[in-house]
Amino acid sequence: MKNMSLLLFLFCLWSAACDKPEVGAPVVPTTPPSSGKLIVYPAPGDLSSVEHLTQSNDYKVEVRRKGDANYQTIFVYKTDNYWVDTYFGSKPKPQTAASFSSFAFSETAVEIKITCNFSASKVTIRPLNFGINPVQNGNVISFTLSEPKKVSIEVNDRTNPLFLFAEAPDVPNVAATYYYGPGVHHIGLQKTIKSNETVYIAAGAVVEGSFVIPYNTQNVSIKGRGILSMGEWKHESTAVSWLGAHSAIKANGVSNLQMEGLIIANSCGWTIPIYNSDNLTFNNQFKNLKLISWNGNSDGFWVNGRNHLIDDCFIFNNDDIFMSHGATNCKISNIVAWGGPWGRLYWLSEQSSTSNILFENINLIGKDGGVAVILVDEEKGTKIAMSNITFRNLRIEAHPKTSSYNTNKFLVLNSGYKGVSNWLFENLSIDDKNVDEGDLLGTANSPINGIKFKNFKLGGAKVNSLLDANMDKNEFATGITFE
Repeated sequence: MKNMSLLLFLFCLWSAACDKPEVGAPVVPTTPPSSGKLIVYPAPGDLSSVEHLTQSNDYKVEVRRKGDANYQTIFVYKTDNYWVDTYFGSKPKPQTAASFSSFAFSETAVEIKITCNFSASKVTIRPLNFGINPVQNGNVISFTLSEPKKVSIEVNDRTNPLFLFAEAPDVPNVAATYYYGPGVHHIGLQKTIKSNETVYIAAGAVVEGSFVIPYNTQNVSIKGRGILSMGEWKHESTAVSWLGAHSAIKANGVSNLQMEGLIIANSCGWTIPIYNSDNLTFNNQFKNLKLISWNGNSDGFWVNGRNHLIDDCFIFNNDDIFMSHGATNCKISNIVAWGGPWGRLYWLSEQSSTSNILFENINLIGKDGGVAVILVDEEKGTKIAMSNITFRNLRIEAHPKTSSYNTNKFLVLNSGYKGVSNWLFENLSIDDKNVDEGDLLGTANSPINGIKFKNFKLGGAKVNSLLDANMDKNEFATGITFE
């Protein structure tokens, strides 16, 4: 028995020694950090030569993979509301400034910590339906993202938001025809991009200037994770020719255009106007773009031509978010937008017929007064039609009426020669409710027919009729149904 006890004792000593790590071997933590990827972009360096773009003095933003011990600080930009309207007397956007920042991650959750350099009493993160509930400890706000999202963080009120763009990693195209690395680059107005050429603006790069894609151009790529800014130029006119010459990225008759990843700030004229001369505009894609502009004519996207995709974009501007002069077979999806007094979520003008357009998963997180959210404006006698337009999963968080002119109605259909037909609003939710939400006005020669509302909630209540919707129609608008 004594020999057995001795053997057992020696075995226990040997077993304990085997369990010890070798000298110098790493000790594995009991809760290891995520093995996913977190990419913090480089700072741009000296921004003193870039107008209306600085490092934010309002917010400090830190990120880390869930499970990591230490945060990494990301660079935060700031643009001030510098536009003064001298044309129509309408008010500019009421925000005083906007800060913004971006980073990339994949295959992990990330924890975000925001420190406000001012007294913070409350915080709201939009879109509200994302369900992000921050934890606030004094001036420090924290929350977690499990997947890339574009959000607006609004502390105390809506006058000084922080936009955070969490995106998927990309592979920089260092072999691009025009590659702009981290730092500041001044390229001037309307740098020409020809067929089969590529532009890559890397993370940490700020390019001040604009691009133009000439008539009948094919296979152009403009991508990156950096910033294209136009704060150097003052908004001086509402003339069409002037605005076209001062747009951020302008094209006419372009096909197979690929735009992805960029932040476009302080557009002087229109932001991305794509004309469709001779029906040469088709098969273009716009993904993960972030637009932040103050000027009155800062249209976001012109949806002209055919077979286009606009997906996963953020738009904060003053004029129309999307507009069509004539389009077909286009999809606009996964959008976060905050409109201003001059513009609409979607405006269809009278230049050409538009059909088969799908809007899906749209979050309009704000609209600072102004004209109708959705407008069809056909001049009487034109031979065009607006048909087969679908809005699915459209959520409007705020569209306040501000004056008799700034009605901010939800829907205005002014039918022209061929009329408006077969529109579907499915899963439509408008959080606030105005006394007058719309007009459906046809004529004998240009009727409105087949407007369906399916699962429509206004001010939290289910809408079952035009009366519930606070909308009017005339005798030339028929087939208006609610489910």
